[in-house]
Amino acid sequence: MKIKRYVARDMTEAMKLIKVDLGSEAVIISSRKVRSRGFFGYFLPRRLEVTAALDEPQVQQHQNQAQEAVAAAAGGFRSALTTATLPSWTIPPDLRAASAAEKTPVTQLHRELTEIKDLLTRFSQGRSPDPEGDEAFFETWQRLLEDSEIQPEYIAELMKELRRQVDPADVRRNDLARLCLQNEIVRLVEPAYAQESRSRVLAFIGPTGVGKTTTLAKMAAQYTLFHAKNCAIITIDTYRIGAVEQLKIYAEIMGVPLEIAMTPRDFQEAVHRHRNKDFILVDTAGRPSHNSEKVAELRSYFDTLDEPAEVILVLSSNTKHRDLVRSVKHFGKVNYSRLIFTKVDETDTLGCILNIICHTGLPVTQITDGQNVPDDIQSLYPKKLAKLLTKGVEPDA
Repeated sequence: MKIKRYVARDMTEAMKLIKVDLGSEAVIISSRKVRSRGFFGYFLPRRLEVTAALDEPQVQQHQNQAQEAVAAAAGGFRSALTTATLPSWTIPPDLRAASAAEKTPVTQLHRELTEIKDLLTRFSQGRSPDPEGDEAFFETWQRLLEDSEIQPEYIAELMKELRRQVDPADVRRNDLARLCLQNEIVRLVEPAYAQESRSRVLAFIGPTGVGKTTTLAKMAAQYTLFHAKNCAIITIDTYRIGAVEQLKIYAEIMGVPLEIAMTPRDFQEAVHRHRNKDFILVDTAGRPSHNSEKVAELRSYFDTLDEPAEVILVLSSNTKHRDLVRSVKHFGKVNYSRLIFTKVDETDTLGCILNIICHTGLPVTQITDGQNVPDDIQSLYPKKLAKLLTKGVEPDA
């Protein structure tokens, strides 16, 4: 390949020079505005510098003339040029002239031409010539994962696969990176979703203020209104009068029976009375996760049942990771088997959901994003979680 630079007033003049010198098969690979110094150090008007290239087959017919130019310009270096191993493409005449005028050693000239050829090869293959730029690509995606508040150990797993699967020089690199991360998130959480519970008694437990009662009402409405299921609601939350009144309103609107159980025995009898229902949803009082006695009290209610209850731990997505870990540990005494995250509309970071799934090995089956009943609740599964965690990610922004 032959490469040459031309300086002209405009592109029209440059094209004429290129056509006369290299022929009509030459291609332009770059252009830029330049300004050179004139007499007494003053700058001349800006001109256009155009770099053109001609492929090997077209260069062959000019080879004899080019070799004569090399011999004339190199002078005393003629024998060295004859024995040197040069690239397969012809040296541009302006580089030859500079070499002769400045007495540039042949080895240095050979090295510079080799570097230019390597850059052109990278460019033609779509590969980045900038290793620092490649690393910056991966660092950007790592920061995006960190901004989602995903824990470092899970980020390390995701980044390992990202580095292995995605070429940062690919023009589709960001789309490929997003797809790679989504697939890896699915791989991380999929084992937690392997088993599906079939229990008809669903009990909602969790810390105070996470939205258990509203979440229960949403699920009861979904079952009743959209899936034509017969439901009943039992509350063992006798600490908050307001919670009972709120449930009464929801139950009346949905046409669902509501019972209040003051003791574990009351709870057992209420469940038995509604043995013909498709689902029995149980509301519980919020317990501080560090209060072992209150958590143990919950367990005593479920131990009275003749059938297994599916206990669902409800957590808020705007809670700190350390507090979430403490909750899942202390409520573990009640043997919950799945989780729901509320208030996802009140935070920009949903990495906590991935963290807790990986930490507990249990699925997050629903998320809530508002107070509207029966709306503002969504089922969650691995692919949907993966898309949520990468939704709206713009690494180049």
